[in-house]
Amino acid sequence: MKTLFFKRNWNLMLLATILLPLVMVTSCKDDGDDPMPTPDPSTVVASFEAQVDADNSLTYNFTNNSVVNGIDDRTFDSSWDFGGDGTSTEANPAHTFSAEGTYEVTLIVTASDGEVGRTTETVEVTAPKNRYAVMTDTKEDDTGELRLAVDSIATGKVTFMYRVAEGPSMDIQDGFINVTGSSTSGKNSIVEVRLKDNAPHEFREGASDETIAAGNFPEGKADEWVAVEISWAADGTNTPTYTVAIAGETVIEDAVSTTRDPNDEEMVAEHLATTIHGAHNFQWKYASNSAVSDGVYHVDDIVVYAGDTVVFEDDFQGRVAGDDLNPEANADSPYHENTSDATVGEDE
Repeated sequence: MKTLFFKRNWNLMLLATILLPLVMVTSCKDDGDDPMPTPDPSTVVASFEAQVDADNSLTYNFTNNSVVNGIDDRTFDSSWDFGGDGTSTEANPAHTFSAEGTYEVTLIVTASDGEVGRTTETVEVTAPKNRYAVMTDTKEDDTGELRLAVDSIATGKVTFMYRVAEGPSMDIQDGFINVTGSSTSGKNSIVEVRLKDNAPHEFREGASDETIAAGNFPEGKADEWVAVEISWAADGTNTPTYTVAIAGETVIEDAVSTTRDPNDEEMVAEHLATTIHGAHNFQWKYASNSAVSDGVYHVDDIVVYAGDTVVFEDDFQGRVAGDDLNPEANADSPYHENTSDATVGEDE
């Protein structure tokens, strides 16, 4: 029995000795032939939002909301096509379209493993609406007025656009531009011009009889934007000289500023004292102190220069339609507290 048991175990041991190398060889062969497992590709979802800019309706700010999942490195590259109106590779670009219209904006997102996501959204772009200052006259004891005060400018100019239009039930009243020194009284104006709607414009203050006779004013027109430029030069000794141009036409050049009564010594002295250092205040006024009007006086694209340097400008585009331009009612307004019946208007 022992001999038989020994023989059987010996045979089993011998068989194991023969088969073990074969198993090892087979195992090694399998391990060497199998490739490394391929990771699953990422999933890419392209998505974005478009928000029109508050100051320019042609400009849109794009927020990239795309996501990459399924891999550790979730970064991605972005490629934008603004409907054939330009491209960008920024993550969150801002784009100003060249014109109003309908644009198919496409965002392509490429993950770090090469997987791609794409989305297209329609963006409706509208042309920006023009904004400007609107002066009305709702008070029987005052005019509508937009007033600006700056540091005194010896030699400079102011340029702006204006337009007058009638109200529902009243004729158009006169608009004014008054350039003054340290005093805003009419008699102390460097020059004040009356802007008409259906007749030649006129000097109101600051002009001698000779200047009035020499002035070459064009005729005013209603409902049209007209360019105005007034320049002045003060030498610190004499009253300033000024030049006026309207609609590109020179009205008067290098006229000497004059008070209402050049024979009144006190008035002449006061005028000199308040204008000797040049311009300090600018007043855009509408209608009169003794009546009301439902017409309007629009002013836009104001630029004030000291020499060739811009010291103030306002095209009103960054403002909100309907806002009051009196700083006591609107802390963002740069205008003088005596501004009255002046708000921000907007074209329809």
